[in-house]
Amino acid sequence: MATRDLELVIRQARNTVPVRVEVRALLTTLGSSRHADVVLPLLPAQWAVAQRRGDQVALRLVDGGAEHLLGPGDHVDLGEVSVALTARGGDDPLDVGAIAAALTGASGPDEALRLLVAGVLAALGADTGAAIVDEAGGWRIAVALDGRGAPLAGAEQLLSDTIVRDVLDRGASVCVGDAPGDARWAAVPSVVALALRSVICVPMAVGDRVLGALYVGRRGPGAPLSEVAARELAVLAGMAVPFLAQLRRAPGVAGADGVVGEHPAIVEVRRLLERVAASDLSILIGGETGTGKEVAARALHASGPRASRPLIALNCSAVPAGLLEAELFGHARGAFTGAVAARPGRIEAADGSTLFLDEIGDMPMPMQAALLRVLQEREVTRLGELEARAVDFRLVAATHKDLDAEVAAGRFRQDLLFRIREVEVTLPPLRDRDDDVVLLARLFLRQAERELGQPLHRLAPSAEARLRGHAWPGNVRELRAIMRRAAVLCDGVEITVADLALDGAVAAAPTASVASASSSLLASGAAPAPSSSAAPDDDPGLGDLDRTLADARDAYVARYIAAVLARHGGDRDAAAASLGISVRSLYRYLA
Repeated sequence: MATRDLELVIRQARNTVPVRVEVRALLTTLGSSRHADVVLPLLPAQWAVAQRRGDQVALRLVDGGAEHLLGPGDHVDLGEVSVALTARGGDDPLDVGAIAAALTGASGPDEALRLLVAGVLAALGADTGAAIVDEAGGWRIAVALDGRGAPLAGAEQLLSDTIVRDVLDRGASVCVGDAPGDARWAAVPSVVALALRSVICVPMAVGDRVLGALYVGRRGPGAPLSEVAARELAVLAGMAVPFLAQLRRAPGVAGADGVVGEHPAIVEVRRLLERVAASDLSILIGGETGTGKEVAARALHASGPRASRPLIALNCSAVPAGLLEAELFGHARGAFTGAVAARPGRIEAADGSTLFLDEIGDMPMPMQAALLRVLQEREVTRLGELEARAVDFRLVAATHKDLDAEVAAGRFRQDLLFRIREVEVTLPPLRDRDDDVVLLARLFLRQAERELGQPLHRLAPSAEARLRGHAWPGNVRELRAIMRRAAVLCDGVEITVADLALDGAVAAAPTASVASASSSLLASGAAPAPSSSAAPDDDPGLGDLDRTLADARDAYVARYIAAVLARHGGDRDAAAASLGISVRSLYRYLA
């Protein structure tokens, strides 16, 4: 009877990616020494020896520990290290959950891709691995490692590799089980140079747009990389797409991780931010509420020469008109009741830095005149003082309003608009950004899992379709809130349409025509006629018709409030103000 292929599956510490060691030789040494047959960096230099005994493996610790005889399916815990023995039947199952969990703990997109490649190499027992990124109109290798986790020599050959090019051009996976014996792939440069027997290369894509690829190769006479491994690698590639998108931001725009997307409109925004970042031009950022105007402003500041100083931000609509002047210009002690000490304003605090005025379209006309003078003279005078103080700051303003229309209506000064709009950047609404919705959803899901300590999830295809079909009145802010909620409330691994809870009150709310007709009939005392198109039982918006009216009303109110809260990006104060209730009442309805 033929001897089976056996693998030791070694996990060196909790939450680390397991290492798969094919046991073919009579003796296999394991440890952190570079002379070991299998290098395990978290363990002692000479940790253990594995001896093949037919269909069993004897594992003996070098420090005098007992010998453990393992058969297929056996498992042993050795302190912080766990070891299992498996029999391979030609498949290469990846521990997708463990590798993806390691990604969520990465400090940034570069580290995430390195962990991804290293984890796949360890799990598959492969000899070469790389992540290729589409950047600035060309391809580059973001990370390339050999089987020991060291930088891969000659990795640049992959960019001229026929296999990689085929995947990047077609957006379809390639799995080659026996490359030397395949007429199409035998002469491929990487196969020859790296002496590879089998290769997997899968695209990293969002929609029809290919952002990069994952490449894995194995040498030697062992079992080839399989179609099963290719499918699991494709799952990991999808989970890693958000990190790839972050890497592909405009290289001159530091801190622009929030300005993520592949739609041409958002790509143009990144390019414009890059071009104006180093200047002192005043920037006006337009766009609907929740599109990420402050994210763009912070990216712009982080990319400019003033990045060493903190950005100073003020939302003009959040400060009462009577306090806005003191908030902007500062005040002397005793300038007004309650001014018990002198205090600099936001403009003065922004000296040497960037001043971000959000919702500048809501600034009262008198304050507009005062701000215009500061911009012209580059000096500010605190309330209650006569001395002017020189200030040097860059102004970035934002608004959801049409300021040209506000000028025509007499609510905004045209001369101030000229001053603040030296360059205008307009952020597109999320509903117009196609596949960016799914890309951002995956990114926010990864962020929420890391920040909230949640397990890893993936989006079901039906959930992705529902995300694409939503109108997104709250834009990116609404999407972020929904993914944070789904990360916490989802019971399984896969986030479904129900977990998104995007319907809110929409399905339950009557149409305007039905509501109007009902009101008229009730006012006249007449009973509404039955519908000829469908019986009430067939209307999915009514829910359970066996409920009492009070129960139906309470359910509708709860769904409506949840939808309004999502529209305001989870901001309870804003949602309560929109609903005309107190925050305490909002909590009571949501309980």
